Amino acid sequence: MTTKSNKLQYGWTLISHPTYQIFTNKNSYAIIDEDNDVMLRFTLQENEIEIHGANWNLNYKINLGFKTLKIINTPED
Repeated sequence: MTTKSNKLQYGWTLISHPTYQIFTNKNSYAIIDEDNDVMLRFTLQENEIEIHGANWNLNYKINLGFKTLKIINTPED
């Protein structure tokens, strides 16, 4: 799977498929998939991430040590 890294606030990084779009408003984020559906909504602070909503089949991994959020899903062909 091809991925891209996106720098977020407070030193966090989002790793996801390059076709996913990121929208932000200060420390709040929304990730949009190839069908223009919201996959994930979250906010960041220095030492925490708060998930506000996620698509029912979303798979993701949070690494607090490296401050990374990785979306494991890939677009359907």
